[in-house]
Amino acid sequence: MKKYILHTLIAVLIGFSANAQIDRSQIPSSGPTPEVNLRDAKEFKLKNGLTVLVATDTKFPVVSWSLNLNNPPVFEGNKAGVQSLTGALLGKETLKSTKDEFAEKVDFLGASVSVNPNGGFGYCLAKYQEDVFSLFAEAAFETKFTQEELDFEKEQLIEGIKSGENSAAAIAGNVRGAVFYGKKHAAGEIVTEETINNVSLEDVKQFYTDRFKPSNGYMLFTGDISVKDVKKLLKKYFGDPIDYNEFVFGGAIGGPQKGWKSGSVSIPEYPSFEDVSTTEINFVDVPNAVQTELAVMSVSKLKMTDKDYHACLVANYILGGAFGSYLNMNLREKNGYTYGVRSSLGTARWYNSSFRVTTKVRNSVTDSAVVEILKEIKRIKAEPVDNELLVNAKAKFLGNFILQSEDKTVAARRALSIKTNKLPEDFYKNYIANIDNVTAEDVQRVSKKYFSDDNVRVVLVGKGSDVVENLEKIEWNGKKLPIKFFDKDANSVEKPVFSKPIPAGVTALTVMESYITAIGGLEAINAVSSVNVAANVNIEGMPFKPTATIKKMSPNMSSMEMSIAGMGTVMKQKYNGTTGYSEGQGQKAPMSENELSEKAKEKGLFPETYLDASSISLVSLITIEGADVYKLMIEEDSFRYYDANSGLLVRTEKTKEAQGKKVTSIEDLSDYREVNGVLFPYEQKITSGPQIIGLSATEVIVNEGVSAEDFN
Repeated sequence: MKKYILHTLIAVLIGFSANAQIDRSQIPSSGPTPEVNLRDAKEFKLKNGLTVLVATDTKFPVVSWSLNLNNPPVFEGNKAGVQSLTGALLGKETLKSTKDEFAEKVDFLGASVSVNPNGGFGYCLAKYQEDVFSLFAEAAFETKFTQEELDFEKEQLIEGIKSGENSAAAIAGNVRGAVFYGKKHAAGEIVTEETINNVSLEDVKQFYTDRFKPSNGYMLFTGDISVKDVKKLLKKYFGDPIDYNEFVFGGAIGGPQKGWKSGSVSIPEYPSFEDVSTTEINFVDVPNAVQTELAVMSVSKLKMTDKDYHACLVANYILGGAFGSYLNMNLREKNGYTYGVRSSLGTARWYNSSFRVTTKVRNSVTDSAVVEILKEIKRIKAEPVDNELLVNAKAKFLGNFILQSEDKTVAARRALSIKTNKLPEDFYKNYIANIDNVTAEDVQRVSKKYFSDDNVRVVLVGKGSDVVENLEKIEWNGKKLPIKFFDKDANSVEKPVFSKPIPAGVTALTVMESYITAIGGLEAINAVSSVNVAANVNIEGMPFKPTATIKKMSPNMSSMEMSIAGMGTVMKQKYNGTTGYSEGQGQKAPMSENELSEKAKEKGLFPETYLDASSISLVSLITIEGADVYKLMIEEDSFRYYDANSGLLVRTEKTKEAQGKKVTSIEDLSDYREVNGVLFPYEQKITSGPQIIGLSATEVIVNEGVSAEDFN
């Protein structure tokens, strides 16, 4: 059914005139370097220590505010996930409103309100500012933490973790931080089903109490609102800025409180972490990965207050911060390894940050991509950047910065950044001049200091059987790169066994015969003339839950229709044995010659009954999810995987050319159930690039409910 679901994804998913003569033989001279005008935000402080900034802008009748409590990151330990759960509960149900009532109030006003343990955000039309701010205060101080809502959010969080168990991207997101910072560090710990289940309702309440403290925080108001209006709102809903005795608001923790009392979060002592002594590869094997998640990482001690800061911004922009960067022009434009690659250089605040290069590449070019990335890092350190490239890079970088400066909200946030990062008051006023003053020598100097190629971690998450053999051949700076292996939870492990000895007598033919026997035998299979499947479809990242009806009739007719509640049928794909088409969003397109050719190859409902075993090869015996599996090559770039014990088909894999790029699609099959003497997989998961689609059959009917008309 893979082809049908993939098609579902595709469906769902000046010149000017002048009054004066211009001497075009002369390059226009540059004007004076502009200054960034922050239009200084008005500032005052509440008695509880909260600093308030107000940036009035009456251009549009809207108001927004953001609360930043300036809390340091926290290590959650065996209750990792408590911060996420606390944020999920805040503002859902309050002492005054049910969850639905609160959401309806916000929606009715066309507003946005969110609160989390480290602050919050609000946005609305200026005329509704008091109504919406009252809801913000209600969410912040009067949340009703309930066991029912906690259980629901736990279930959602665990479901998200489970859906990413076999996703290379999700695994990479966990492992990169864990191996770089360490699993005992706030930036490296991994949230698991076990740690989520350790969190109690009291833990959530206590986390809120411990973190929602104002004394080190900042609150920024921007838009069509005056300082007077802000003070009025704060007095009424946060307590009097001078005297808290006038206002009492309800509190979900410990009953009513008199105003928002002072308090702060202490800065913890974070575990130290260092670069590795020599460049090494940290590898996580994900057998179903269709591409490799790649990151090159080293420690960054850069701070925004450092004199190197502006030169580092320019250097990173040239290396990998833009489309025309060294890295992107090499890996994407020259070699076609990836759709895009980027570098970033973090700034330290609570603890050191990281320099990293990240991308996704095809399995077959993983080793080459690693080498080319290291080459570009070495290049920017060894060679002075071309002057024209430097001038253009600074111009593009500053162009973006100046455009953003026109936004009052951005300007106000920069004012807040000056506070939280302890920057000079003229930091952004001089920003453009400081970028403009960066020289080629500066770029090379800071590149040598902050970009490393000889003591970095190359963190790779991918299909080990496809990439490790070539990775083991990489030499860099005269040495072979050592490879350390980790599991999905960033625990050190021995090198996985990617291929085992094939038992004597096992061939491609015997593997397919075992499969036919396992699902019911040839006689039972041949008795199946049609299949009618009703299924739920889960497209990762999509808010709706479609349903699908999939029909097949011997020898090779097929139909798939997808529906969404309230919208009816949104997509069709039909093939009647000779011609076919796809239809969606009011557009109907006939199948291409290639698609028709592929369909014509099908000569039955079960490929194993008509495939020519003499042209199929048994590639290897490998392990998938702890089970031994035989890998058969059906044709070039097309494979089928059968469980060595049960005989059942557990995976198919096919790579095709699309828009000049190779795209690999993997379909995992499980939960086989017997229908009319034949086993059918009720669960299927299709992974194509970053997209994951789940198919859960609710009913499978054999030899009923299907006619030739269904395929026209």
